[in-house]
Amino acid sequence: MALPDVSISGGPPPELASSARRVDFALPAAGASVAEARRRVRHHLLTWHLDEDSRDTAVLVVSELFTNAVLHSNGQAVTCVLAVAEGQLFVQVEDDSTGPPIPNPRHAPAHDEGGRGLMLVDAVSRRWGVSRSEDRGGGWIVWATLDAALAQPAQLPLRRRYFE
Repeated sequence: MALPDVSISGGPPPELASSARRVDFALPAAGASVAEARRRVRHHLLTWHLDEDSRDTAVLVVSELFTNAVLHSNGQAVTCVLAVAEGQLFVQVEDDSTGPPIPNPRHAPAHDEGGRGLMLVDAVSRRWGVSRSEDRGGGWIVWATLDAALAQPAQLPLRRRYFE
């Protein structure tokens, strides 16, 4: 298996096999970056020919994790990693903050507008976890593994040619 099984949520992200397709991108830790992160995830997963459900789930997870990083980080940038191999999609969001609060799911009251992001991530992920980043000065890494399926040819958008 290209993405090793981790039987519990938590801990460091799984090591990626060299055969995994992978893309990394970094954006400023700003609210406007969340929409750009969603756009990039959708684009990369479409080029990897993942089906619509896989793309939608990954966009949801990245949106939630990226939003949390932007809202709760005191850092300047947020990095996203996507990797796919053997029917699994790996998503990782890392901030460069120095703040102490560990990302934890919470039970938000019904009237709260936020506070359900990690519960959503837990609901749609095979596994997910949180660890400290050693490479970026102690920021947080939040990762998830998701099911990934290839799209049928009829599900892929047609590539149009434009002539001058």
